[in-house]
Amino acid sequence: MKLFANALLLFFSASAAAIEPPAHGQSAWMLADVTTGKVEMRHQDEVLMKPASTQKLVTVLAGALALGPDWHYETRLHYRGDVSQGRLTGDLLIDFAGDPTLTREQLVSLLRRSGIRHISGKVLLNQYRFTGYNKGNGWSWNDLGVCYTAPAAALILDRNCVQGALYARTGSPARATVPAHQPISVSADVAVLKHAEREQSFCELELEMTPANHYHLTGCIGPRKEPWPLRFAIQDVSHWGKQLTGWALQQTGIQLSGRIEDSRIDASSWPALSSHQSPPFTELAEQILVHSDNLYADSLLRTLGALHFQQPGSFRNGTQAVREILKTQANIDLGPSWLADGSGLSAHNLLRAKDLMAVLLTISQDPRAQWLIARLPVSGESGTLRYRKSVQGPALKGRVIAKTGTIAHVQNLAGFIDTSHGERKAFVLLQNGLSISPEQSDAMAAGKLEWPARRFERNWLEGITERASIVSTNQ
Repeated sequence: MKLFANALLLFFSASAAAIEPPAHGQSAWMLADVTTGKVEMRHQDEVLMKPASTQKLVTVLAGALALGPDWHYETRLHYRGDVSQGRLTGDLLIDFAGDPTLTREQLVSLLRRSGIRHISGKVLLNQYRFTGYNKGNGWSWNDLGVCYTAPAAALILDRNCVQGALYARTGSPARATVPAHQPISVSADVAVLKHAEREQSFCELELEMTPANHYHLTGCIGPRKEPWPLRFAIQDVSHWGKQLTGWALQQTGIQLSGRIEDSRIDASSWPALSSHQSPPFTELAEQILVHSDNLYADSLLRTLGALHFQQPGSFRNGTQAVREILKTQANIDLGPSWLADGSGLSAHNLLRAKDLMAVLLTISQDPRAQWLIARLPVSGESGTLRYRKSVQGPALKGRVIAKTGTIAHVQNLAGFIDTSHGERKAFVLLQNGLSISPEQSDAMAAGKLEWPARRFERNWLEGITERASIVSTNQ
């Protein structure tokens, strides 16, 4: 550690205590000039670490190279049988494409544009475009009920997510609600307890999920005047799709003689009736990078697998597609790094700082990808960097353009930084294995201690802005 601290002192005019990374964890970083690609500082850049959402940079770059800024999802209506004067004698197929922007209202519009008013057969909800699990390997089981792990299925409507509320008033059990128009059910057996009572009983809010999208809350929660917001990730995609499609048929006045059923059919040879396009990839990429949207990123990953290998997309072929696209189109070899999803949510993901640096340099230098820079969060101004405390000070506000990456025990940042001398640098800062003692946690809650990872991140970044050039090192 002493050698490490001394090495940092060569670059930053700060004390060793101020720039020393958090104890017991693991850190890696790189700094490079965006124009020349020359590496100016590196530390453990070959070590495999959990990337968290900085992995979205990898996924989005592959999308930019393979698809281009104008690409979009397309959801289509197909049919088999005969159509005459608004009557379909046969089956209607909704070919879902994994469009994360598709809403129930847009489904209504798509059905209206078909011109169909009566269907003698079935309505088929087609999910042929994707195959395999709709959730990534290594996603934490107790996160699956929350919307940031909503299933990245081919069938996505209203983000496969429902908002609700939990009312918790002192003296009575908590009460859970969802809007009446949402086709899910929620119940609660939750005690409302003060902080000391919750600590003594080791009690917390827990969620049980059963088929047909029923959610049951148990445990306890603290009192609150305003309702606690809830966001439930849909578990039964089939039931969700059937319920919303039935609602959409009612809204359009289409009469259905048969049933709404699931299907996995290659319908490319079926005649088409109408289609709906998502916003272009420029807007999709901004949602992924600025708002760190997991659903958008993982649907993109599976789509890349489908298009690259000309087969239904999965997490497995999607991750392989990303590797091949980056290698063949950008000469980025991910080597021993491991990709389990496109969002960085999985605990199985492993990347090196050098991998992320190669991605950043490609984004800054390749005309096919340079537009991505404008889709990154800006410190103190937008997205996940708008309120990130490490970059709120005057030395960093507006100067950091980067992707955040945060999961349990991980705090990462990768992107670009403008120095006080007008230079732009690409940087990667990975911090894994972060943890503190219960006593330190209490001190943080009381405002007596700053989160060590945040302090190190701020000091590391401020040290870069203060220097025009940083001498190369292999430390």
